[in-house]
Amino acid sequence: MNQKIFLISGSAGAGKDSVLKILKKRGDFYFVITTTTRMPRKKESQGDPYYFIAKNNFLELIKKNGFLEYENVYSDYYFGVTKKEIEKAFQSDKNIIWQIDYRGSKNIMKMFPTQTVSIFILPPSLEIAKKRMENRRGDSKKIIEERLKLAKTEIEASKKYDYRVINEEGELEGTVSKILNIIQKESA
Repeated sequence: MNQKIFLISGSAGAGKDSVLKILKKRGDFYFVITTTTRMPRKKESQGDPYYFIAKNNFLELIKKNGFLEYENVYSDYYFGVTKKEIEKAFQSDKNIIWQIDYRGSKNIMKMFPTQTVSIFILPPSLEIAKKRMENRRGDSKKIIEERLKLAKTEIEASKKYDYRVINEEGELEGTVSKILNIIQKESA
């Protein structure tokens, strides 16, 4: 099999986590698990959807060159993928699904130019994105405002992706089907 890396990005409030949760049930892929310093939200646990570690541990891993890529985002939270995690992904021989922000995706596309396919998930509007974030009730108003500001930049950057998929309100299954069709097409 010619193993592909499907980079899944999206602006805040686009529904990336919801899309990925369904993709996990509907396909046989290796899902890269990102490490973060942010606190888990309700219904999140260690390894689902992130590895949660203390900031000082994250910084120590940076010093030891333990990350393939990492970013400092959203009020001093760190997100990154360890080299060990990527080694496991490649050993799986499955197509790889990697949720990553637009800055990290640029780096990965340069590292693996022939293997990557980039997909950006968009909210129908910034108003709906804001409503989705508020309904989640995990972030402060300050964080939501920061995320919305960044979302504008991310949406502009999404024009450089191979595919852009709008996650319409109430159409989550349709969004997942579109992404599965992209994966099937690119894997052929």
